[in-house]
This record gives sequence, structure tokens and C-alpha cells, in this order.
Amino acid sequence: MNLTQKEKQNFRKLLFKHQDGVAIMSIIAVLEDKQIFNFLENEKETTLQNLLNAFPEFHKGYLNVALRSLASQGLLNYKVLSNNIKIAITPKFKLFKTYIEYYTTFTELYQIHLKLLKTKFNGTIIIDDKLIELSNFLIDHKTKNKSDNYFQEEVLVHLEGLLLIPVLVYINFNADAEDIEVETLVHSNKKLTIFFQNLELLKDKELTKKGQFLFEKSYAYGVTTSYLPIMSNMESYLYGNFNQFFERDTLGNEQHVFRTINVWGSGGSHATYFKKIDAILIDIFNRPLKDQPKGIIDVGCGNGALLEHIFNLIWNDTNRRKDLDKNKLILIGADYNKEALLSTQRNLKKANVWAEVVWGDIGNPEEIDKKLQELYNVKLSDLLNIRSFLDHNRPYNPPKEENKFTHTSTGAFVNRGKLLNNKDVEQSLIEHFKKWKPYIEKFHLLLIELHTLNPDLVSVYLGKTPCTAYDVTHGFSDQYIVEIEVFNKAVERAGLNIDKNHHYKFPNSELSTVSINLIF
Repeated sequence: MNLTQKEKQNFRKLLFKHQDGVAIMSIIAVLEDKQIFNFLENEKETTLQNLLNAFPEFHKGYLNVALRSLASQGLLNYKVLSNNIKIAITPKFKLFKTYIEYYTTFTELYQIHLKLLKTKFNGTIIIDDKLIELSNFLIDHKTKNKSDNYFQEEVLVHLEGLLLIPVLVYINFNADAEDIEVETLVHSNKKLTIFFQNLELLKDKELTKKGQFLFEKSYAYGVTTSYLPIMSNMESYLYGNFNQFFERDTLGNEQHVFRTINVWGSGGSHATYFKKIDAILIDIFNRPLKDQPKGIIDVGCGNGALLEHIFNLIWNDTNRRKDLDKNKLILIGADYNKEALLSTQRNLKKANVWAEVVWGDIGNPEEIDKKLQELYNVKLSDLLNIRSFLDHNRPYNPPKEENKFTHTSTGAFVNRGKLLNNKDVEQSLIEHFKKWKPYIEKFHLLLIELHTLNPDLVSVYLGKTPCTAYDVTHGFSDQYIVEIEVFNKAVERAGLNIDKNHHYKFPNSELSTVSINLIF
């Protein structure tokens, strides 16, 4: 079944809006329950601090993340001031309020999906009867509100997103893991078939165009779905005890994220970026040997997949292969998580890739350098440093110096519930890169990074970017994604440079949320 370009565009828009729904629905339910929307409607314009004065039980930092996410959907105006944040309702807010009951009705799905994602796969998919009931509800209300564009284009799609996404992810994640045909699982029981028929993914036992696209692209839902434990416990994050979710369970597993689903989703989404990485690596390792680094260190190596890929790339596609016998390529995986290091060792040994591992904190390159010299007699500065989607997830270090620059980020940043000043976050990033400067000036840092966008911009281009979902999942897990411009400026203010020949952004427009840079 071939899709036209227009059909692909429409389904991609659906995919992004689905994630918007998953990200904001529990936020909406909590704020409605606590009467914050009524307060905003009465005030029309206020500040974050005024909200905290009226609702002191809320955690300031996470409330800020919640409000900014609604601003990115065009429901609020959001402006970061030097020492406060201004919040105002929009004309769209009043229309939204008429549909809040729909959102609160669907929030029970979070717990249902959480149970599904925790269920060990046994060859078939059993879904809760509530999913059939709510899919029928959508059919009825789609007809009742057929002339209401706002309902059809946003509310309905948000509801469908929360209803559908975790089921799609569960099916495709397990199909990949068990090497089972997806369509076999789709038809594994009658209730599941009815569910997909109701949501127009199936017709006459065949995948529709909508079904074909969403099943093929289901990995794009993976990262958002992996943070369902956060969205399912929004009360705890906004005004309860969130600290428990930053701890690990008795088996050592993270409690705020399904990490294996996260890795699966991000791996499928990152293929485009790695093509650009390949081109840069081929350029570097085709240079004269004297101009090449002794090897590569992947800080935040995860399961070692990137190192394996890099080794195969250099072996098959570069001139360096000729010199590997005489000048062995040093490959090192570094990670803060000791389980990740063990996984890297196992996987690389299985793939017959020579590599070493070292425990390392991205915030302490001096310590990594010391360990490398002690263990492997190599300096950090003699290696090409590579990182993928890690710098925004570093532990927050308060800046040691005052930020003398005007802050420009519109982000919402939190450290364990406490609101961080954007100026401090930007200065912390500058100081982070200053720490790395002595170790990357010679052979550089190849870096893939995630970014946020101004919520005003996101609200204009709904369905064109997954930024709202990124901001919610990363904001509530204390990660620090800044705009591309802010990130690049921090690199420059740290006294570093970006290679203009190896600077890429995705998409290549004002909606860029991912960048690749070769920094020196």
C-alpha cells in the first residue's frame, strides 16, 4: 500500500499531535482538579510566583514545566522574566476549557497502560475492556462534534494518542524483541482487532493507510511512552513526593522511565543522525595517520551499539583499516552506569570488537582522563570524544561564576522540584564546556544534542514538531534541553569553536530540535 507525500505529511502531523496528548493530559487533569484553570481564567494574567502564593502545595519547578507545556499548545502565553515568569490566558484557552471533561475522562488510561507496559509478553496481547469502551466513545463524539474544527484537529487527536500510543509501542517493541510479525499480534485476539478497527487502523482485517504508517513509525512513539511512569504519577510531581521516582527499585531498575523501551525508541529514531556522524568519521579517519586521533571514547556508551557501529565503519569504509595492525585503534566506552559498562563489554565481545570500558561522569572529564592514563596509558585529549544525547542529561552543577550575559532561553528547568533560573542554567552549560576544553581542542568532540523551542513557535506549528512531548518528559526528569542558538552560544562563550563544515540540524528549519556539531 503506497502512501502519497500528502498522506505521509498528514500522518506525521497525527503522530506528533498524538504525543502532545500523551504529554499534557495528566497535567490538565491535575491542574483542573486543583482549580488552577479557574484561577487563571479569573486573573487572565498573573505570574508563577502569584500562582505559588495561591497554591503553595505545588512544587514551583514542576508547575513551571507544566505551564510551559500548555503554552506550547497555545493555551497560555508564557514569558521568562529575569526573576519571574509571566503567565496569561489566550483566546484558545476559553475554547479549551469547554473540553476539559474529555481530558479528565481519559486520564484513567495512564494506569491501564502502565499495567500493560509492565506485563511480561507471552505471545499475545490482552487489552483492557476500557480501551474498547473509550474507542467507541471517540467514534460517537467524533460524529457529534463533526463541525467543530478545534475538537477534530486537536482534542480528538490528543485523546486518540493516549488511547493508542502505548498499545502500539507494546506490540512493536515485543514484536522486535521476539522477532514476530506485527500483523500476527494485531490479529492475536478479537478485542484487539475491534480496538484497531474503531481507531481506523484496520479494515476488513487489513491495515489501513493510517495503520500502515503508524505501525511502521511506532518507534517514534517509544521515548514519549517510556516516560509513562512520570505522566501516570503527575500528582506526585506537581504537589506530592516525587523523590521516590528518582530512586531505583529493589532490582536496580529506574522507576521514572522504562529504559529498554526508551533505548528501543531512540535507536529507531536516531538512524538519520548517524548517517551524518558516519560522514564526519570517514572524513577524520581518511586523513594522514599523524592527523588522526589514537582512538575514540564514547562517553555515555549505553550498551556499546555506537562503538560497534563506529568500529565497523572505520574497518569497512576508511583508510585507517590499513594501519590497524601497526597502530591499533583505541576504543573506549565510558558510562556513569556500571550496568551499562557491563552491557557494553558483553555486546562488544560478542561482536568481536576490541574495546575497553571506564566508569566516567560527564561532569568530571579530569577524572576520566586520570582513569584512562592509569588503566590504558592513553590521554583523554588523544582521543576523539563522542557523545549522543547526553549533555542535556548531565547532573546539574550550580555555576561557580556569575553569568554576565543576558539569558535567552525560554526553557523550564528544574532540579528536584526547585525552579532553576535560566541564567544559571546557561552559565552552568558554559562552565560544563570549559571543563572539557583542554581535552577536546586537539581531536575534537563530536556531539549529537537535543533541543527545545520557544513555546510561541511550537504553538504556531502544532503537528510539525514533537517538542511539547520532549519538554514534558525531559522537564519532569530534570534534564536541561536548551535552544540550538543558546547551546551554540554556550560553546562559543566557553572558548570553543564549532566546525562549520560539520554542523547539522534536524529538521533544517526554525523548528530544529536536534543538532550535530564537531566542537574544538
